[in-house]
Amino acid sequence: MTDAEVRTPVRSWLGGGALLAAAAVLPLVFGAGVGVGLIPRTLGQMLVLAAMVVFAFGLRGTGSLVARRPVGMIALLVLGLVPLVFTLATPSSVSEDEVWLLQILGYSELVVSVGAALVAAIEIARARVVPDPWRWAPTVALAVIVFVQAAAQVIGVAVGSERLLDLVPALSAAGFATAVLVPLALGVIAMMLGARGRQGIPAASPQVYPPA
Repeated sequence: MTDAEVRTPVRSWLGGGALLAAAAVLPLVFGAGVGVGLIPRTLGQMLVLAAMVVFAFGLRGTGSLVARRPVGMIALLVLGLVPLVFTLATPSSVSEDEVWLLQILGYSELVVSVGAALVAAIEIARARVVPDPWRWAPTVALAVIVFVQAAAQVIGVAVGSERLLDLVPALSAAGFATAVLVPLALGVIAMMLGARGRQGIPAASPQVYPPA
């Protein structure tokens, strides 16, 4: 008899994927549209942070997406922590003279988050912990988000300020759909891979005949 392949469910991928999927659908559960309220947004970001912690460290020492490499772990933690910090640090209301402050905070959050996501995606692919072709899923997800954001900026410049007002609902809906569907897809993929498990140590074949 040959050794049987043992596949053990990866609990960190199951848990992290569930947290990420929950964060993605939270705005829909609360019935929020494009403008998500402060409480649902903060709760969703806390779920994302929890998912990134699980993905970075794993559970019980196993299941880290980046094989516990410091650069990848830091990138995942930054990716989960930055949106929450910026949300809590952003004032709920500002005067017209302080609008520039919100703009600076918004652009700063975007730059840091995209940078952290890029580093995390590269480290996940390099670690080869996630099987092919799924280890490239974070890279594809980041590319989709960047494409949607860049396309919105290009369209805004191309059509001009007058027609842009007519396109704002469509562009906002596209951005909102991306913000929901991309993390939802990543969460589902993580849960699927976690349930499938990874190949572990081959199980010892039962001894049918006594040794000679």
